[in-house]
Amino acid sequence: MTNYLPANLRALAKRPAFAFAAIAIVAIGVALATTAVSIVDALVFRPIPAENVDRLYRVEGNIFNGVLPAPDARDIIERSGETAFSYSHRYSVEYSLEKNAGLIVLCELQGKAFDTLEWQAHEGRLLQPDDYLPGSEPVAVLAYAFWQTDLAGRQDVVGETINLNGKPFRVVGILPPGKDRVHRTVKPQAFTALIHTFDDWVYDNRGYFLSTAIARLRPGATPIAFQTRLDQVTDYLNDRRPEGAGERSLKATPEIQAARASSTESLQQSYIIIGLVSALLLIACFNVGNMLLSNAYRRQGEFAIRRSVGASPLQVMQQLLGESMAVSIIGGALGVGLSLWWIQLADQLPFVAYVEVEFNGIALAAALAATLFTGLASGLLPAWHLSRGATSSLLNQGGAKASQVNFSTKLLVVAQVSLSATLLSAAFLYTLSLQRSFAFDPGIEGERLAYFEVSLQSIPVGRRDQVAEDLRQRLANIPGVEAAGFSTSRPLGGYGTTHLTTDRFKPTEEEDNCAAGFMYVSEGFLDTLGVPIVSGRDVRRSEYTWPFEVAVVNESLEKRFYPGESAVGQTFKPWGGDEQPPVRIVGVFRDYPVQPWEPARPLFGLPQAQSRVRFHIRSEGDPRSISDALDAIERDPSNEFVAQDVQYFSDAIERSLRTERSAFIVLATLAVCALLLSSTGIWYTTRQFVRQSRKDLSIRMAIGASPNSLLMLTLARSLRLIGAGLALGCLLSFAAARAIQNSLNGVEATELTPYLLMLACLLSVAVAATYLPARTALRADPKDALSEV
Repeated sequence: MTNYLPANLRALAKRPAFAFAAIAIVAIGVALATTAVSIVDALVFRPIPAENVDRLYRVEGNIFNGVLPAPDARDIIERSGETAFSYSHRYSVEYSLEKNAGLIVLCELQGKAFDTLEWQAHEGRLLQPDDYLPGSEPVAVLAYAFWQTDLAGRQDVVGETINLNGKPFRVVGILPPGKDRVHRTVKPQAFTALIHTFDDWVYDNRGYFLSTAIARLRPGATPIAFQTRLDQVTDYLNDRRPEGAGERSLKATPEIQAARASSTESLQQSYIIIGLVSALLLIACFNVGNMLLSNAYRRQGEFAIRRSVGASPLQVMQQLLGESMAVSIIGGALGVGLSLWWIQLADQLPFVAYVEVEFNGIALAAALAATLFTGLASGLLPAWHLSRGATSSLLNQGGAKASQVNFSTKLLVVAQVSLSATLLSAAFLYTLSLQRSFAFDPGIEGERLAYFEVSLQSIPVGRRDQVAEDLRQRLANIPGVEAAGFSTSRPLGGYGTTHLTTDRFKPTEEEDNCAAGFMYVSEGFLDTLGVPIVSGRDVRRSEYTWPFEVAVVNESLEKRFYPGESAVGQTFKPWGGDEQPPVRIVGVFRDYPVQPWEPARPLFGLPQAQSRVRFHIRSEGDPRSISDALDAIERDPSNEFVAQDVQYFSDAIERSLRTERSAFIVLATLAVCALLLSSTGIWYTTRQFVRQSRKDLSIRMAIGASPNSLLMLTLARSLRLIGAGLALGCLLSFAAARAIQNSLNGVEATELTPYLLMLACLLSVAVAATYLPARTALRADPKDALSEV
């Protein structure tokens, strides 16, 4: 086929308009496919940046989503027989290093973390065994990106002191570029040993689940043997905690598989993206195939002469496939360049905020595969048509051959229209879903709500409640403020999860039925949101105690755990174990959604300030009218805390719907591309039909038919073809809508509006794409058309 390359390029150069259109279509298809694969790779398939990651196994417990208490993780590290470590993340940690200050993500480690990951230091050294021991000097390792961006790549940073939540750590090393994640979706800026954690009660607490353990199997070790050793560690842990004996277990899962399993929502989004982009790539293939078929049909005489002078059918097929591959290779190269720009844009989408979308070897392989697929898929049909048949029939420009090619062209257009209808329907479904998500009832007085996050991490634990309460009172005294309160939750922002123990429900017996959400709240927080207490009372300032003595719960928790009776006065143990003291319920508050369109779930609030809290303020009118007063309090130099910028309920809605907005952007892009490609295909088909029918149309005009009647005839023939594509497209659209139903809010797959919009859009495009070439052809002089035929 390479022997025909010069001839193929010359053939394309003779038809620049055709070549430009075909190459542009291929470039768009390849760029979209490459960008989609890059997004999916970042969301689901790209592992943590460790050497020989297939040798890494995550050790998961059977409760609390697999995370482990810190002392249990240390026992696993010491007794598993493999190189292992555990990690946990702290968010919004206050840091300062000379003139630099801000909030970062901190990763706290146990065991041989960097030996397990096989990372080497870029500057200085990494954490060593002595750094994990009690009484050791607090030291920190910084991520390369943090060193370069926030610290301007200072060469003298190693050996300097960085303060984390007010505690000094000596910087001992810098990680190499790209080696900064122990979890796929979390990118910490600093790494320290857990022994130097800011909360003393965490390190030896077997009732606080926060650590994820990872082990590297040595060469020759098998997963079965490793699991056997973990079973022995389980027996050891159960001996040390007899209250959990028989219920605790450990399981070794390949890190790649475990990371993928924790990305269920991303996996679903990825399947949708791949399916829709595949449909668009097929549209591009059908479109280029249609154009090549139309072009090849016009050249039947040329190929008939070649056959008559000795060219074999295989040689004709090779030439046509060569032209198709030439178009695809040039378009693929341009598509790769276009994808570099689109990948940069995709990296800004909200639903990939926690991963890095980049062009890598997988993206390049996807581009090559898309290029080859497009070249073969779009070139086979024209090559097959023009290479078969006798030489005499090829020289004959009569109807038999024309009808065969025309039928194939019609099939390609029907396929394009049906797939375009599917993409457009999905885009309209997501548009309607996003519109209704913004209009949902949040169950709180959000239009008058402002909030901001405050970090109390550098304040001693014993003083946090007082500092937080003093700030709440300052906010409540601002003119124009009706109420103020604080919580670890934010509007539409989720909450922590745990398991409750009551007289009736035990997590060790029925874990799924004991799950509940929790948050830490202040007096007046629920009133600030506008959420009423339906029975009992709110928590009080005097009840900010440890251990917790009282709690408020929502209606869903009351119905789940205390069916048929009042929850007020009842008790429960909040962390899933029998050893904790019971907490008494003093009030039940009305359910309100934590995410748009999600049903309310069991939720309880405990009265206490934590290291990070969100202060909520309800104003008498527009909350932006008090923004200056809030800013003044936030920036008061006498503050002991670090406050972030004020946000409003509209910001919370935007954040909670970022996945839907991203899906809308992706689908809208695909739908517009599909519409453009389909209109091109319809235009090409109509132009081919008009050219083939010029003699017939000229005779009709010669005997008195008006141009308008012939135009209506052309439109009717084209719309019959479009109608077949739309009928098939409606079926495909309904099937696609059922497949993505779980990702839609407030929209059913059977709702007619998206399908009617799709039909109106495609019919409008079809009429325009048919009318333009038909009108141009019918303006020609019938004598000229008859003399040419």
